[in-house]
Amino acid sequence: MRAMPESLPFLEDAQRGLVRYFGLSEFRPGQAPVISSVLSGRNTVVVMPTGAGKSLCYQLPATLLPGITLVVSPLIALMKDQVEQLTARGISATFINSSLSDLERAERLRKLRNREYKLLYVAPERFRSSSFLDMVSELGVDLLAVDEAHCISQWGHDFRPDYALLGQVRKRLRPPRTVALTATATPEVREDIVRVLLMKDPHVFAEGFDRPNLFLDVVNVSGDEERRESCTQLAAKGGSGIIYCSTRKAAEGMHSALLTRKVRAVLYHAGMDDDARRRAQDDFMSAKEAVAVATNAFGMGIDKSDIRFVAHANIPRAVEAYYQEIGRAGRDGNPATAVLLFNHADVYTQERLIQGSHPSESVLSDVWTALQGVDEFERGVHALAAMVGASEFEVSAALKIFEREGKLERGGRGEGEYGLTLTDKAPTAQPHAAESQRLLRSLLETFPVGRQATTELPILARRTALSEEEVRHALGLLEKAGVVGVRKPFAGRSIRALERVPFRELSVDLSRVREQERRNLLMLKRMTDYAYTPKCRRAFILRYFGQADAAAVCGTCDRCAGSMMPKLAGSSSRSQPAAAGAPVMAYSELASTELRRWRRDLAKDLGIAPFIIFNDATLLGLSSALPVDRESFLAVKGTGESRWERFGPKVVDICLMARAAGHEPQATPVPPRVRKSSKLRR
Repeated sequence: MRAMPESLPFLEDAQRGLVRYFGLSEFRPGQAPVISSVLSGRNTVVVMPTGAGKSLCYQLPATLLPGITLVVSPLIALMKDQVEQLTARGISATFINSSLSDLERAERLRKLRNREYKLLYVAPERFRSSSFLDMVSELGVDLLAVDEAHCISQWGHDFRPDYALLGQVRKRLRPPRTVALTATATPEVREDIVRVLLMKDPHVFAEGFDRPNLFLDVVNVSGDEERRESCTQLAAKGGSGIIYCSTRKAAEGMHSALLTRKVRAVLYHAGMDDDARRRAQDDFMSAKEAVAVATNAFGMGIDKSDIRFVAHANIPRAVEAYYQEIGRAGRDGNPATAVLLFNHADVYTQERLIQGSHPSESVLSDVWTALQGVDEFERGVHALAAMVGASEFEVSAALKIFEREGKLERGGRGEGEYGLTLTDKAPTAQPHAAESQRLLRSLLETFPVGRQATTELPILARRTALSEEEVRHALGLLEKAGVVGVRKPFAGRSIRALERVPFRELSVDLSRVREQERRNLLMLKRMTDYAYTPKCRRAFILRYFGQADAAAVCGTCDRCAGSMMPKLAGSSSRSQPAAAGAPVMAYSELASTELRRWRRDLAKDLGIAPFIIFNDATLLGLSSALPVDRESFLAVKGTGESRWERFGPKVVDICLMARAAGHEPQATPVPPRVRKSSKLRR
């Protein structure tokens, strides 16, 4: 970090603005030097942990500068929240994004031309519009603020291609000063931010990562039941908390389990409709001891100071994402807990998610071929995925790649046909609501019982003399009563290929996709290293973010002070399965899991049974001895010279990784005899 003089320029003006516009009497640590740098006209890069007050570092200068401050922000909800907060303070601010109608957008642009706003929030995608860029360029921008700036870097945990174009946007707008802000950026990400934004000699502020009131804990769990029990124990301690799950399905399962255990919990993920997500967030923010079970869609803009714990039921993809999410706990300065519930199998789930978001060439080819067969595809991603035999996740990622490359376009959302199936209850049902009675009579006159038929909402409305809203409501009541099965119409976006050529003739550069996949897998490995580190976890994180002088012992993590979580019945930090009647052997779970996966993949490639490579007992012996050379490899029963020649180097690589994670070899491994019924078979 560049040293700043004690006497900061513009500090008096900034302090007056702090009181006048924000009603605060003093700055938080680190804010004053950043604001002074921005007001003095220097390009500035700010890395502050979640909850440290990054937003003020551009919002306060915006109130003091004469012109417009243009804020680039990645999330619509975050823009809305910040604009509402600024407006409540009497600061003229607005946002322009896809949530607005054409009339609303036109009105805001008119006011912008009249210079009625001090701050304008936009998503990076807005700069695809040349007319918008022209207008903003003519108005002039006094300050360009790039929030969540880690999205610029392919080394960041949330890379967004449109962020990578902001350097050219900045070159076009030529603002007198630019500030880039993020909560999580390693030195390599900070270098990317400076390079992509074309900054010359910026002030870089990167400090305050340490959150000493956060106790860092990692608890090994054997499966979902232990995860749920651990989360129940955390909730029982009192206070609000957030439980992050890696998938929507996992979040729904955790939420249901907590409700069964009488834990007051709300559910939040991107698959819920806007109203349901808004209600969940409002309930969480307003209650004193609410627990939110969520995917990583939850949290941006959440400023609840009394969160006492953040638990990750599954391993996150990157240390950056993890530290940003646990930073939502303990913002009031009081003790809080960050717990990672770790099972190495979750690493494979994350690997599959990463690979799914970077689809193979064959998936891309199949998707493109399917789109070539129609002028416009209007059946939704789920139908397209079924056609090509891939997951919706992979197909969505493929569509994003094609869209980014300018090979396809998405249409607007629209109503389609309902699929209706009258059940056996329909002929004798007696609905209470008059609208439901009228609709049911019409359906029985038109459609056979037990067979799906399709129709559109306007047609039902004409037949019943009801409004479309009344028909929609009546259908919901009939569905709830089990009288009619309803398949809602496709209301997604249509998909249209812009070129009519075979995939092999399509010029799409996949090198960036493969490189991003490699980087994401590497970041996941770093997160796995955190889970396995035998030393201070706080020191691991601080050094990860470039703080070389981090203390070797902190006293507030499980490695330095022992876990704060009660030990679960029957659990242990290392798995110790054994065959019936066999001696128990300590072994490295990491090595065992990696060796099993390697054996499975190799067996599949060779077309042989896995036990031909190594049987389970030998694999367990290798996981215990962790051999690193020929001699120690051959000392394990069931190996031999031929296996050393064929498989030794790969086994050694895996064992070295386990040793680097802090696992120690056992002096005299004694492999148990393993019967077919052994629990070792998975």
